[in-house]
Amino acid sequence: MLKSLIKIRLQGIFMRSMKGSKKQKITAGKIVLMLFILAYIALIFGTMFGYMFNMVLEPFTAIGYEWLYFGIMAVLVVLLCFIGSVFTTQQEIYGAKDNELLLAMPIKTKDILLSRIFVVLIINYVYEALVALPCFIVYFGQIPFDIIKLLFFIIVIITLPLLALTLSCIFGWLMAMIMKKIRNKTIITMIISLGFLGLYFYVINKLPDYLISLIANGKTIGEAIRNTLFPIYHLSIAISKTSAVSLILYLLCVLLPFALVIYLLSKNFISIATSKPISKKVKLKDSDIKTSNQKMALFKRELKHFTSNPMVMLNAALGIAFTVVLAGALLIKGAELLDMLEVIPGQYRSMINEFIVPLLSIAVIATSSMNIISAALISLEGNRLWIIKSLPIKTKDILESKVALHLALCIPPGLLFSIIGSIVFSLNIIDCLIVIIVPVVFTIFEALFGLLVNLWKPKFDWVNETVVVKQSASIMITLFSTMALVILIGICYIGFFSDFMSAKMYVNMLLVIFVIIDLGLYYLLNTWGIRRFEEL
Repeated sequence: MLKSLIKIRLQGIFMRSMKGSKKQKITAGKIVLMLFILAYIALIFGTMFGYMFNMVLEPFTAIGYEWLYFGIMAVLVVLLCFIGSVFTTQQEIYGAKDNELLLAMPIKTKDILLSRIFVVLIINYVYEALVALPCFIVYFGQIPFDIIKLLFFIIVIITLPLLALTLSCIFGWLMAMIMKKIRNKTIITMIISLGFLGLYFYVINKLPDYLISLIANGKTIGEAIRNTLFPIYHLSIAISKTSAVSLILYLLCVLLPFALVIYLLSKNFISIATSKPISKKVKLKDSDIKTSNQKMALFKRELKHFTSNPMVMLNAALGIAFTVVLAGALLIKGAELLDMLEVIPGQYRSMINEFIVPLLSIAVIATSSMNIISAALISLEGNRLWIIKSLPIKTKDILESKVALHLALCIPPGLLFSIIGSIVFSLNIIDCLIVIIVPVVFTIFEALFGLLVNLWKPKFDWVNETVVVKQSASIMITLFSTMALVILIGICYIGFFSDFMSAKMYVNMLLVIFVIIDLGLYYLLNTWGIRRFEEL
């Protein structure tokens, strides 16, 4: 039974990643494409980690800290496995939707739990391979081969993901307990996801600095690992010095906590899997019933539906997070930018000042181009579209509520960045208005364009809502079109208009053009768009 459960769960993960709709078949071409994408990701990460290991191996060996090489590998493996699988652990073990169904069958609780643990463990081995393989290739490519070292290395590679899995189970349990006491789980999941994403970009950006720091402060880092990370230290000593005692100590530090966590989960799995959030019984009063006009009700409906799925929000509105981060960076680093401008000679400073307004405008529309909310709202209706169409509501109001959602979510972050930019660079009132209005007009264009494309290419036969924002044609067309448009705006000025038009004048011209395009798209939405929606 355990083997069958593992097979079913692995097939489920494979089907979710390969099938975009209920009717879609898995073709050989799609499998090849998926394998190509996975190979590309593995190559990128493998090259990055391989470069890092190649940089630190010789300095660490020279100062007698060869063990630190494996310590760095172990820390990276644990972090990558933990970050990559913590949400999977929470969903597979604590939040799986088929818990009650499986518990009602004549299946051992132990088999249900182990099947889910095994699936997460396989995912951890995939993440581990991205770090461990480059580490292995670099080390044994430069150090004389030792069969005992190889054996100890293999033992460590097999058992190290268990440490990350133990931490993921504990953190996943804490998340599950917290989620039961919080009403808006979507926001919490969104914040944690953005936190991990921000951490990833921060580490990638700071990787060269970290390499220099690792090389320059190897002894200090080694002492920190020795004093605080007992299992990692003995893991490193076991491989570098082929110490059987250190290997045993490391295995005890990994296997005992893992066994304890599995034991506690098996004893409490039924209560964990079937527990429901505590809800209060509230007596409804007449004063609790709130009403709103039809357009506001439609907008609230769109907002509630969109914010109910954190993965949909993360994929469709990532530009909002980038815009806020960009605004924060400008606020913090604004003084440094002004100091840099003061150093520039006067004859060049005026030329740079000419580009401040265009650059601020382009920065906002570049991050806004990653917002594809309106391009998914028709498809997200799915097989429930007939409900909204059957109500005595004007089609125009339905479509405008979807446009309004995109604008309500995307315009405020752009305004925040524009206002901060205007204050930091002390823009005059005219330039300030331009920096504010240009992103707003572009956001209106993006909202109308995305909704029209979604009306043209809707996707209703999805298996999971996340498929809509990852694999649908309307999303791809909108995303790549808006991003290409931003690039084209820059290329057109550099290649054609810079000789006879100032950058500010070019931005003013773009503003007029986008206003005209927005009016045209709004007219198209109220003519062809209404007819197309009624045909769906």
